[in-house]
Amino acid sequence: MDRERTGRAPRIGLALSSGGARGFAHVGVIKALHQAGLNVVGVAGSSMGSIMAAGYAIRGDIEELERWVLAFRARDHARRGLPIMDAERITDFFDTILGGARFADCALPLAIVATDLERGEPATLTAGPLALAAYASMAMPFLHRPVRWEGRLLAEGSLSCVLPLAQARQARDATVDLVIGSMVGQEWGRLDDALAGLSRTAGRITRGWRRQYADFFRARNLHLVADIAEPAPPTIVVAPDLVRVGVFDFAKAKEAIAAGERAALAKLGEIKALLGFTERR
Repeated sequence: MDRERTGRAPRIGLALSSGGARGFAHVGVIKALHQAGLNVVGVAGSSMGSIMAAGYAIRGDIEELERWVLAFRARDHARRGLPIMDAERITDFFDTILGGARFADCALPLAIVATDLERGEPATLTAGPLALAAYASMAMPFLHRPVRWEGRLLAEGSLSCVLPLAQARQARDATVDLVIGSMVGQEWGRLDDALAGLSRTAGRITRGWRRQYADFFRARNLHLVADIAEPAPPTIVVAPDLVRVGVFDFAKAKEAIAAGERAALAKLGEIKALLGFTERR
């Protein structure tokens, strides 16, 4: 693609992966794209990526999102004595920072990906209340109650879609020239084995809403990995070096943001080449 011949700025769809506290690196990735003058026209997120995606899409203001992230204190929203977010507290927090917004209020087209537990497939949310959609995408198996949404039973997005590249290329009313994925998730092998084992051993005695998770895992030969097969348009995946940041290291937001920014800056040459930018001599 020749940028000058098209007569418009190239348009980017952004996909933000799951990854717990490592997802703060998405902020650094977006900062680097903004500083390079690149035009993001839509964003999709899964699990922690859905929270970052919603925070960015609401006004398209990366500086505001960074302020929210740096001010976040996980202990204020966690269950007592555990690093797990309390469902009611974190949903109220999302609703507060997002101003009770709905998808239609966003400055940028937004897609949030959760998992349909009954169908065993991704559920892409593009309408309704943002805070509830973000919570549905991060509802952890056996720890958070699944969310009822338009007749579906939804939970953790990464159970079916770690990195929502396909959703990112479907920005409303805009042709996307390039999809950029920010991939911060760790290897899911151990979690996969642990959850599958839990569903087998506890499935017979699990009752209430937790039984829905047990049924989901027993029904599927599940492998929690990212589907990064390249769709059209072209796709680049940025993978920040987060070896020192774990999924519960919410106090390391500044370190994660810096890692995301470094990783995106390292990819700028490749990104600009795909977008048809040429060096002037």
